[in-house]
This record gives sequence, structure tokens and C-alpha cells, in this order.
Amino acid sequence: MKFVAIDFETANTADESICAAGIAVFEDGRLAESKYWLIRPPKGFGSFRPDWVSDVHGIPHTAVYGKPEFPAIAPELFARLAAADIVIAHNAPFDMRKLRGTTKHFGLPCPEFDYLCTLALSRRVWPGLGGYSLDVVAAHIGHELVHHHALADAEAAGVILLAMMKVKRATGPRALAEMVGVRPVAIGSGWHPLPAR
Repeated sequence: MKFVAIDFETANTADESICAAGIAVFEDGRLAESKYWLIRPPKGFGSFRPDWVSDVHGIPHTAVYGKPEFPAIAPELFARLAAADIVIAHNAPFDMRKLRGTTKHFGLPCPEFDYLCTLALSRRVWPGLGGYSLDVVAAHIGHELVHHHALADAEAAGVILLAMMKVKRATGPRALAEMVGVRPVAIGSGWHPLPAR
């Protein structure tokens, strides 16, 4: 079993404004590889919200000066997504929207993969938890987290998935999803264009 957890941080609310990406590859129940990139958002989408810099992810605009734009890291990122049995993210619709907006902006074809949302899964596995943000669920399983760091968040999502599989005695992410009634979502060649908001 091989799954890949991803997380993006953004400079602002624009779907094209990814400024950091983290990816954690899990194989046979353990973390096998981690990658982190600082990314320069494309021209017109790189205005960093001061409140996000001070209160959310802490990445100032100066941190991405001279860093590559998304197309430079895309081949490495996409190869890992395509090789996974399934891709996961916590609050996956957010991350998939950012991935979609960024690939569309640069005219990049996205690989085909299925994804699951650990936020949706955790609501089914631990009903009544009182909150399901990544930091709350990580604390519930005793995982220390530096929240809103793309790599730490990706790794935490993977650890949370493993914990849910253990609780439900599921043999893999898809088996867990089926047990709790959450369907994987397919990303494919017909993924573009962006739907109207």
C-alpha cells in the first residue's frame, strides 16, 4: 500500500497563489519520503496577506524571492501523485482547488489520481470529537504538529490516516473509506476547466 499526503499554503485567497507545498509518501504503513518546496506565486497572484504571514503560515514574501514557480516543481510532485495508490489531504477540497487553479494557470496537465479527505474521514471515525481541524485531530491521536507548515501538515494527514485505519482495523485507505461511507474522488484528464464559484 502506497499513499501520498499533500498540503499547500497560499499567499492569499487566489487559487493560483501557492507559495509552499509539502508531500509525504507513506509505504506499507510508514513514512518513506518527505519533500517540501517554497514556491514563487505567478505574477499577479503573489500579494501576501499580512494576517496570513503573521498568524497562519508565517511565510513572508521575501522567503519566495528567487524560488521556482510551480512548473519547476510540478514534474517531481506529479510523479509522486501518479505513483500513489491514493492521494490524501486534510480538507482536500481546499488543496485540490489550489492544485487545479495553479495547473490551469500554467496550462499544465495534471496526472490522474484518486483522493480522499482525512477531514471527512475523521468526522466518521471519531464522531463527537468537537472539532476536526488538522491540529485538533492531530492532538486527539497524540501527534505533535507545527500547524500550517506544508510538510508538517502533509505528514500529519498521513499519520492521522494510519491512526484511523488502526482504529477501524482497515487494510488500507480505500477499505477505510468504504467502511465509513466516504467515496474517493477521481482527478482525471477532464479535470479542467475550473467550475464556476
